Amino acid sequence: MDAGRKEAQAFFLILLTASVIAGLLRSMAGLLPRSLALGTKNFILRTLTGADSGVALSSWADDELAAEMLNTRRREWPVAQQAAYFAKFEASPDRHLLGIFPRAQAHPIGFFSLHYQPQFGTFVITHMIGAVGWRGKDVTTETAEAIYEFMFDKLGYAKAKANVRPQNRPVLWLMLAGGAWRKEARLIAHLRDAATGKRADLHVLGLLAEDWRRARKT
Repeated sequence: MDAGRKEAQAFFLILLTASVIAGLLRSMAGLLPRSLALGTKNFILRTLTGADSGVALSSWADDELAAEMLNTRRREWPVAQQAAYFAKFEASPDRHLLGIFPRAQAHPIGFFSLHYQPQFGTFVITHMIGAVGWRGKDVTTETAEAIYEFMFDKLGYAKAKANVRPQNRPVLWLMLAGGAWRKEARLIAHLRDAATGKRADLHVLGLLAEDWRRARKT
């Protein structure tokens, strides 16, 4: 009798565990494929690899605006560092680096960095337009829409987040102008400059999927 009761309890626990796991999996947003390509009218967004590194990208972070886009200091970007940076994303199961390629052009003009948490249905997005000649041409607006559509509508993510320094006014203006993105917090003295030791604030922005969909209709 006792043995039968124990077997029944063990079987019930197995069923309960399986049910809980299945529920968690159903509630999770989808995982990104390791190789991804998205298209817009004028651009292709695709996974960057070490083969995409090159001299053409070396000057991307060597001006103040690009440094602000990356929330970093102004610096040159040697090819070896590019390849190492791309490789980190290739090896990471929860991060992705999407290059921005004008159609019929072999070299990227910028990229989006995605860090996603499918268990919470959220992802952090960062972007940079490295090629100076492409800035101010609505590249970010057009290409970001493809990412939001893929993440929100196809994979089922519920929220995007972005971390922006207060002095990065161009990006703050671009993201907040439409009204869908919202400032959620200002983290005081959150960042530390490795070279100078100075600390800086950081804005945390959020975009809910339903706010993005509502903004598209207006």
